[in-house]
Amino acid sequence: MILGLLAHLAVTATLAAPAAVERPARAVAQGQLRSAGERTPVAGARIIATARRGLQWQRSAVSGPDGRFVLEDLPSHDFNLVIVAAGHQRLEQPTPASFWRRRKPPVIYLQPAGAGGYRTIVQQERVTRPSATSTRLSPEEIANLPGSQGDPLRALQNLPGVARVPGGLGLLILRGAAPNQSQVFFGEHPLPRAFHIPGLASVVQPGVLQGLEYVPGNFSAHYGNAVGGLVHLTPRVGRRDGVHGHAKLDITSAGALVEGPFGKGGSVLLAAQTGYLDLVLRSLPEDVTRGDLVSPRYHDYQFIIDHPAGRGATITARLLGGKDTLNMFWGGAERHLFSSMQNGFHRVDLAYRKRHGSWDFLLAPAVRLDRTINSTDSYQRRRSDVVGLLRAEASVRPVKPLHITLGLDTQLDRYTTQLNISYIENPVDDSGRDLLTTTGLYLSSQLDVGRFALIAGARFNAFTGAENHALAFDPRLLLRYTPHPRVRIQLAAGVYSQPSLRRSILSSGFISPDNSIPTDSFLFPKVVLPGALRFLDPQLEFEPTGRIGAMRATQYSANLHLDLTDSLDLEATLFYRQIRGGLPPLPPGTAIPGPTPPQNDSAALAIGSATHGVEVMLRHDLTARLYGWLAYTWMRSTAHITFFDHVDRRPADFDQRHNLVMLVGYKLPRRWSIAARFRLVTGLPYTPYVGSFEGVQGDPIPIIGAANSARMPVFHQLDLRIDRTWILHRSIVAAYLDVQNLYNRQNAEGVLYSLTYASTRAVVGLPILPILGLKVSF
Repeated sequence: MILGLLAHLAVTATLAAPAAVERPARAVAQGQLRSAGERTPVAGARIIATARRGLQWQRSAVSGPDGRFVLEDLPSHDFNLVIVAAGHQRLEQPTPASFWRRRKPPVIYLQPAGAGGYRTIVQQERVTRPSATSTRLSPEEIANLPGSQGDPLRALQNLPGVARVPGGLGLLILRGAAPNQSQVFFGEHPLPRAFHIPGLASVVQPGVLQGLEYVPGNFSAHYGNAVGGLVHLTPRVGRRDGVHGHAKLDITSAGALVEGPFGKGGSVLLAAQTGYLDLVLRSLPEDVTRGDLVSPRYHDYQFIIDHPAGRGATITARLLGGKDTLNMFWGGAERHLFSSMQNGFHRVDLAYRKRHGSWDFLLAPAVRLDRTINSTDSYQRRRSDVVGLLRAEASVRPVKPLHITLGLDTQLDRYTTQLNISYIENPVDDSGRDLLTTTGLYLSSQLDVGRFALIAGARFNAFTGAENHALAFDPRLLLRYTPHPRVRIQLAAGVYSQPSLRRSILSSGFISPDNSIPTDSFLFPKVVLPGALRFLDPQLEFEPTGRIGAMRATQYSANLHLDLTDSLDLEATLFYRQIRGGLPPLPPGTAIPGPTPPQNDSAALAIGSATHGVEVMLRHDLTARLYGWLAYTWMRSTAHITFFDHVDRRPADFDQRHNLVMLVGYKLPRRWSIAARFRLVTGLPYTPYVGSFEGVQGDPIPIIGAANSARMPVFHQLDLRIDRTWILHRSIVAAYLDVQNLYNRQNAEGVLYSLTYASTRAVVGLPILPILGLKVSF
């Protein structure tokens, strides 16, 4: 009875209880953030969702390393979306439910706050190479410099200590040193030349570079085989966050680059470019090009694979090369080929880096194949080289203030040469084959004690040639004092060496040893150009046969660096360099037939030069809007050549007394930017003709004046560049207009002599030249 009553009460209570209200399911929204154009994930962004209508509510989330985010517990899929991310513009827009209910989570592209297209790349090398004066250029500064078309080495010519060469040709003249007295490194090894002939572009394009370091003198003991300065181009590895690349086109060249992940944690990068200025010159009026006088063409490529090789180790493989063809014509419409130059090289690199505790190890072998042909209608020179290169380093920091590096670099050059001369009475057909080697063992140490830093180093060099060898010991010292965080003082002294052989009588450039070229004009038959152009191909300037010597240089410099503000700094450098040619002695009984022309030093007993000067640079570092600098160099360089009976003293071929560069760039709204460069430069010296006399057949024979006793007129020019960038979701489109010689200055690059050598007129350089270019990156 009682049990039945309890059961009845339980049923009644259950029927009388109200049913439980089911809570509606909350919505979830997820997606991914990427930077527009570059398509890189945006991490650490704040994503906020707020109600569009009805009751007010708010939810937020933070994007992860891959840019993904999840908004949970949303009352509705229809809300206002706000995204705030560092370095990007604020995004605020309403999003309907259909935006979030698609099958695949949406990708949201955020517009960069700046111009876009530039990113910070992690430095690969931990070991530094201290130098008295070292200037670095960022990829963005290189890309927007007027007159350079984004080329790294052409941008370098705006820095103090770098001379301007006639016609903007590709010669690196650092503090008055000849082009073959300085080195350009790409990675661990030097390049056979820095520019494509005749200097239209660097032999590596800027897209493969992580940065550029310029050291005009007093460089560290890590580098040798140069008595001038050096430029170090640091290659970068490809991106691992997806497939990226770019294509570029302007009126003189075209190029492309593609990069992406490779294997597990590795990357691959492939780049190539080609130049076709010869086609552009043919399209110009004949009175501008003077009958297609110059016809240059070039191409190059770079292929880089980088991959982890165990704990703390990476291995990098590179394949790079390039080829140039430069033909010169005269004779008007007949286009008689006066000179032809062909150069090409291919290089394979391997670089293994290992970090083990406080030690850094580097092992970098390489093989390079070079081929050069230089010919006219009267002679031809050929040279082929198989070059083996090796660099090995071990660096350690045994205690915190001390850093020590021990290294070895070597270069083995197996060469073959052939010379054919047909313009003399007894034609010459000569060939040679031998081995040239340069080996350096170096030790470098840096000790930091309070405000002082002492960098001491030394190299022991061995040079071997076909008949003998030469040794050189190069001690180097640098003292750095930092009395204030914004003030740095550096004093440096050092000895530098490179192999020295006797010059060939035949020029390596496209002009003859007397610095002249013929023309097609009867009234003005000869053009005289500065002697610097004899170094158009530095590799051919020296004949590889015969006894070898050691060219030595002593360099001193004093440098003051002031950080005036966080973005403005001033740097001033005093420098002195003395070079001794180190020519091996002439064989006993050598006779010098007749008077030796001043331009021909093949029979000289000794060759040397002395250079001193001052460099000043006021630089505004790249900020959100402004960058630029004012660079001034005053320099005096004197050459002396000792013969059997006299000593010839004269201004050096690269004695450019004054060089002023003023450059400023500014980023305008809507991703416009404008930059301008003004240059005022003293002309280079040349050897003039001072008259003529009548020859046996009645032809006028010129009388050569004192060597380098005349100068080209002062050069000045204004260049302007305007850039516009469009950042799309998956690509960046950039267009530029680079106008060189804006006010059409008629700058003299050479001297044109009349038939009797009694009158002259100037050979002017390029007129106003607008270059329009386009680049698409993805």
